[in-house]
Amino acid sequence: MEKQIISTGDAPQIRIENVAGDLRLKGHDEAEVVGKTDSAEELVMEAAGDGVNIRCQGDLTLRVPRNASVQIIAALGEADIKGLDGSLEIETVQGDLTLRGVAETQVGKVSGELKAKNVGGSLTLEDVAGDASVRDVQGDFIVSGGIGGNLSVYDVDNDIHARAAGNIKLHIDPAAGQTYILEAGGNVFCRLADEPSVVVDISRAGKIVINLPNVEAPAPQSAPACLTLGDGDANLSISAAGNVVLDSHVQDWSMMGDFDLELEEVDEISHTIDEQIHQQVEAQLRMVQEQMDAQLATLTARLSASGLSVEQARRVEERAREASERASTRAQERMRRAQERMEQKLAAAQRKMEQKTRTVERVEASMNRRGRARIFGMNIPTPPPPPGDPVSEEERLTILRMLEQKKITMEQAEQLLSALEGKGG
Repeated sequence: MEKQIISTGDAPQIRIENVAGDLRLKGHDEAEVVGKTDSAEELVMEAAGDGVNIRCQGDLTLRVPRNASVQIIAALGEADIKGLDGSLEIETVQGDLTLRGVAETQVGKVSGELKAKNVGGSLTLEDVAGDASVRDVQGDFIVSGGIGGNLSVYDVDNDIHARAAGNIKLHIDPAAGQTYILEAGGNVFCRLADEPSVVVDISRAGKIVINLPNVEAPAPQSAPACLTLGDGDANLSISAAGNVVLDSHVQDWSMMGDFDLELEEVDEISHTIDEQIHQQVEAQLRMVQEQMDAQLATLTARLSASGLSVEQARRVEERAREASERASTRAQERMRRAQERMEQKLAAAQRKMEQKTRTVERVEASMNRRGRARIFGMNIPTPPPPPGDPVSEEERLTILRMLEQKKITMEQAEQLLSALEGKGG
């Protein structure tokens, strides 16, 4: 491992023009910039006043003063950046981007996935081709373009404006005067803090499920819909091609809850979601390829003006193309796995709904048999069901729910359980 060191002030301007491989950047408490690469020939570090300009033809591990302001023009592999108190500006990352413990941050285009945590200021994004996960932002979270996959947002202090081609999961405690605008090509799961004060405006949704304390909305609703919670001090606007779930105590976001849909509706929704998956995968792959082509074209122009030799420029272009191909392969594999997981979940949901339908039919059949046996006051014993078919837990829960909803009496519930257990009337 080769190392280069340049002494700086406490808050230098760091400009990283290009990194042909992966970038690992971390802030430290020393007034110096330390760069490590596999070969000394791959790394160029030049002092410029109180700043440093950096170019690297391979993977780069970089340590900079914690208060440095960092500008990254192009990282052709993955980028992992953490421990910065100065501003951060990133134009292009061809692989995945991970941000941890950074300050005010602006990001242009990311061809992979984005993970950001503990941002001590606003986080502004242009485009992310894959999924994005954002947690603990002490400012605004703004997506000017779009997220190509799913988006998860937890605990943003100020405004949120975001659009995603897939699902959006949002955990917030709405603050007075703040605005949250979400647009999803899939579903939106919004978990609000207890006793929120917000006006919720849902302009588009397949179904709306509200499970909030002191809000009586037991059945799925349809859009458009507007709901004022508390004093309505904040504003939440949602538009979704799929369903919208508003909740305050869901513990597992992988479960959307019981939408009380018929089996035919499940089949229809399954087909619709399957179509959406294929469309999203195709759109994301096109976006990734277009971004890579554009970035490679831009890189060629920059290399011609950078003063590198023909051989050096050729090596950088080759590394960039290899990194582009690796990023494209990783993106396709991630999308394939995501599609397989979604198809498995849909199949499981259909099996569960079919089981529920069979349970309800069995209970209703038993009720009908007992009802017919009591015509004109007669009390004819009902034939027990075939042996070897015990009462399932699902059937017991169905009967208990019917009892709770006062659709049957306690006596009828006991009779149903006895009939299903084969004990007769």
